[in-house]
Amino acid sequence: MLIVAGTGFTGLAEPAFASASRCEYSGRPVDRCVYVNGSGLKVNYIDASITFVTGQYLEIEVWGDGIYYRGHGDQGAPSDQAKKRLDINRNLADRSWVYVTGRWTDGSQIQPPACVQIRS
Repeated sequence: MLIVAGTGFTGLAEPAFASASRCEYSGRPVDRCVYVNGSGLKVNYIDASITFVTGQYLEIEVWGDGIYYRGHGDQGAPSDQAKKRLDINRNLADRSWVYVTGRWTDGSQIQPPACVQIRS
């Protein structure tokens, strides 16, 4: 049976049969969320978001098995968010991870990232 499991560094696995999501809520300054849409190892798309105090200048970062995006996200997001949808439409490696976090202007990464594990 193929599953996608959502988990964080501090939480327990939350298996799902089709898609999974995980958020890291640290309160302000930055909340991080990842949603993986797919079934088993097949990932259709990834929705990533970070929410922060309006006026901060942050980049959203998404990475995983052959996936990398760092930037300001898609147009039309509210002033306190950066959102990015990545169309994947392929299998990811078994037991690989998809991560989402934010980066400050100095390049430092906000820890821990939100993450979902891809499993078969």
